[in-house]
Amino acid sequence: MANVLAADIGGTHYRIGLFDDAGRRLLLSEGRTKPSGGREWMLNEIRERAQELIAKSDQPVTTCGISFGGPVDFSNQRVSSMHVSGWRGFELANWVEHNLGLKCRVDNDANAGALGEYRYGAGRGAESIVYMTISTGIGGGVICRGGVHRGKDSIAGELGHIPVSDAGGLCSCGSRGCLETISSGTAIGLRGRSFARRKPEAMSRTIELSSGDPEQITAEAVFRAAGEGEKGALFIVREAARALARALLIVIRVLDPEVIILGGGVALSGNILLDPVHEYLDEFSSPMLEYSTKVVQAELGKYSPLYGGAALAMELD
Repeated sequence: MANVLAADIGGTHYRIGLFDDAGRRLLLSEGRTKPSGGREWMLNEIRERAQELIAKSDQPVTTCGISFGGPVDFSNQRVSSMHVSGWRGFELANWVEHNLGLKCRVDNDANAGALGEYRYGAGRGAESIVYMTISTGIGGGVICRGGVHRGKDSIAGELGHIPVSDAGGLCSCGSRGCLETISSGTAIGLRGRSFARRKPEAMSRTIELSSGDPEQITAEAVFRAAGEGEKGALFIVREAARALARALLIVIRVLDPEVIILGGGVALSGNILLDPVHEYLDEFSSPMLEYSTKVVQAELGKYSPLYGGAALAMELD
């Protein structure tokens, strides 16, 4: 018997966990990402916290799986980041092997989240699932016939970069009108700040939840105010839900999965987002192309990618 180490490196938070061979989480260490610290700051955090967890393990730890919040060249185990500097082309698995002495496998956070939900969450028992993580950015992971579909260039599932608007803003990927520019946490926060500057009376509760400073508005504040019925915040949330529904319908038409699982901080806002998403899906759907795909919230919550990291580690045993 052996335990495994898992890590989830995101643009907002990072998490490191110790799991047993049945996928049960034993220990957890987590914190907020410091974007200004770049790659070296994060690597130091991973090294120190991983060593602490390994020292507490009651079983040998020989493998590690990592969920990374950015593009991953899976074949060569190299990572890049659109949100934090210093990661472009970095051989993260190789770094883990040299610094922690563990065999390591890395995948992007959406593929890891899909694997986590497929093995241990809302996708259990399904043959095909699509997982979408909606957080700082938006990504997607596809499971077909029990395995992650990564595609020829390891970019399958880049759902955040589905173009949903001709008039959208510039995306982190360099294109315009991507889903990520409308429905990500970053985009919702930006939209909230812009709306509050132009129409503060329509965003008074959101501003209040942001310490009275419109420039401090985040997606979380927008969702909280929307949940209380504030019209400006509700408008922003419905705008995000409409774009998301368009992207989900494209996924359904192309892949026809059994279930689409929404994870990440924005998706975890619950029915304030999911209800209008279902409403718009009904509006956009065609009676001639009926579907039975379920759209549900991630069962593992914000820990889906971390559980996926554990699953990646177990594949190395």
